[in-house]
Amino acid sequence: MKHKVKALVPVEKRGLFGTKTVYREKTVEVDGATYRKMKRAERDKEFGIGEMMFYDALWGDD
Repeated sequence: MKHKVKALVPVEKRGLFGTKTVYREKTVEVDGATYRKMKRAERDKEFGIGEMMFYDALWGDD
């Protein structure tokens, strides 16, 4: 089964100081196994500093 997923795709851009790589959001189609792998990786990622501070303030843990 095919799934449409928004992903960041690297794109080469020419500028004043040469070429640089920028990431654009693009909709890509992936198969079922890759989709499950991406969802599992997203679910299992660790919290960042900002998210930890947010949850700490939300729950009032001092």
